[in-house]
Amino acid sequence: MKENTVTLEDWDWCIDDESRLVPWFHVLPEVEKKYTVRADANTRVFRVQDSQKRTYFVKHISPNGLKEHLIAFFSTKAKLLYESAELLRSAGIPCAEYPGWAKNGTESMTLSVEIPDTLTALEYWFRTITHNTALRREFVANLAKLVASYSYASIVQRDLTLKHILIKNNGSALFIINPCEVERIDGPLSRDEQLALLKPFTELRGEISPETLSIALLENGFAENSQDASELIHEVIDSVEEEIEENDWPEISNRLLTEESWALSRILYDGDNVIHLRNTIWHSEIPVPDDSNSLAEYVSAEEAEQIWLDSFKAQLLRRHCPRVPLSWERRADGKNIVRYAATYDGILACGFNQ
Repeated sequence: MKENTVTLEDWDWCIDDESRLVPWFHVLPEVEKKYTVRADANTRVFRVQDSQKRTYFVKHISPNGLKEHLIAFFSTKAKLLYESAELLRSAGIPCAEYPGWAKNGTESMTLSVEIPDTLTALEYWFRTITHNTALRREFVANLAKLVASYSYASIVQRDLTLKHILIKNNGSALFIINPCEVERIDGPLSRDEQLALLKPFTELRGEISPETLSIALLENGFAENSQDASELIHEVIDSVEEEIEENDWPEISNRLLTEESWALSRILYDGDNVIHLRNTIWHSEIPVPDDSNSLAEYVSAEEAEQIWLDSFKAQLLRRHCPRVPLSWERRADGKNIVRYAATYDGILACGFNQ
């Protein structure tokens, strides 16, 4: 890609075509505020159009805290994302197009071309094809083909998950988005590098048999033989579950109790009342449950916290949870209310097939 370097309003852009920035970049604060589609403590993603009606997503990365600022000073995340996408596309791996990136001090942003009529593979799996066995098998085969393309190109992506994969609404094509930890390796991938690419498969566990996953890897050339395929799947699943249980769970449980907005849950405040809300299993927000659409149970504060945390641990480890709470209300009067879906359809609407 031919690149141009241009400085606009204190931002240094590296971009193939400056017209992609017109007119939205010149009214950046207003556009960012109005068209944000996702935000967290460090990142805001918003949707824009240029004067030629081309649609993009802008990822604006603003370090929050001294550590993050130091990291950003020496390593620009937007540049890494841009270069990772270029590496994937040059290897023939389907990836969103990133025509430019920019830096302003420790802040940075990327520009990616919208891929229309798509959703995340996570939502496609848990929402669109929940009860369609044929489409599920087709998706697993396409996913195996995708990770095999990394192996053929001797490329590893350590942050690959179903959230980082878009799929056409009709299931016809997969695309990588937000690739950061991408690296080309000299020679064939090591065992650890192979396992890193199989993280998306671990998100399917409990929903489809390891044997089906193994067959897909074998048929698409990712594994040498059936034994190798089976060992890869079981090893990566065991590794992920062990990492969650032995290392990650203390941090996850703390975030579930304190973080206002992230992939698994969010926290709302109503005066002195605190409402913990579960997201769908594909990480979208659900409406606040109330007496009209949920079953409320009054429990002690200790019981409520335990029910809340245990349900997420079961979700992450793909273990059976008899009842998945949708919310936990901590009221100013000391009462604790745990709410559950009132109907089976309400359960399925969140992706939990109990």
